[in-house]
Amino acid sequence: MTLTEIIETFKTKLNPSKTMDSLERTANFYDESENGSGESDSGEDLKSNPYSNSATVAVKSSEATRITLNEKEPLIKLTDVWKIYQMGEVEFAALKGIDLEIYEGEFLVVLGPSGSGKSTLMNLLGCLDLPSKGTVFLNSRDISELAESELARIRGQMIGFIFQSFNLIPTLNTMGNVILPLEFQEEEPEKARQRGEYLLEIVGLSDKKFNLPSQLSGGQRQRVAIARSLAVNPPIILADEPTGNLDTKTGDYILDFLSKLHEKEGKTIIIVTHDLDIVKHATRVVYIRDGEIEKIEERTKNKSEK
Repeated sequence: MTLTEIIETFKTKLNPSKTMDSLERTANFYDESENGSGESDSGEDLKSNPYSNSATVAVKSSEATRITLNEKEPLIKLTDVWKIYQMGEVEFAALKGIDLEIYEGEFLVVLGPSGSGKSTLMNLLGCLDLPSKGTVFLNSRDISELAESELARIRGQMIGFIFQSFNLIPTLNTMGNVILPLEFQEEEPEKARQRGEYLLEIVGLSDKKFNLPSQLSGGQRQRVAIARSLAVNPPIILADEPTGNLDTKTGDYILDFLSKLHEKEGKTIIIVTHDLDIVKHATRVVYIRDGEIEKIEERTKNKSEK
């Protein structure tokens, strides 16, 4: 999906009152100042994980993260899903008979080498594309039966996207990029600004809100992308190689942030990657190769690994 298509998706108008109900119930993050370092970050603004314990500010669990009435029903379900591309006179199956269920509160890692079909799978998990055969359900609704405007509305409420290439709008400053989803939902400017400032604070970029993407390092841009993904407080965060363009220390910061977001807020985190190191954060790992799921591994997070 191109950046233009993503922007068009964001432009679908949502219900502002419902959005703000969700935002007002969102978690209260806490950020202790502690300098670190990142890719071209020179170490001046990487903060400690914003879930550090504090005697004055408690981390609250967000009611907005729970959306399913029946905990036994998956948030996302793929049943015998195929994705077939026509290449001249030849058909190429990027995905072959995928069956997968993702439940609320999981930290799911989809792991596979280049060309395995994981990016195609990501587009289907994010409901950015439709299957050639089979069925994709989002919150128990068959996405192929929804009008694009309705699908975009539901997707916009439920899924926050983080991309390897960041996909920031180059002509918008940091604040503008973060509040972009809220502006497309016609949120009140003052409420959108307050939400943007709140999110930039928790990712440690309050002093960068007027900077353009070209004035930020790779690590800073990824943190802007994370803040944008949380703008409407979606229950699902879908990340495509979120550390792929980052140095090791900044990548670890990003993964630790997402892991704590999962642990403390109950967010459902889905990461599509080829990086084996990310597996240590997962509660479940889906191994994919040649368009097919090889195996699914249940895991228990081991704190000593992190």
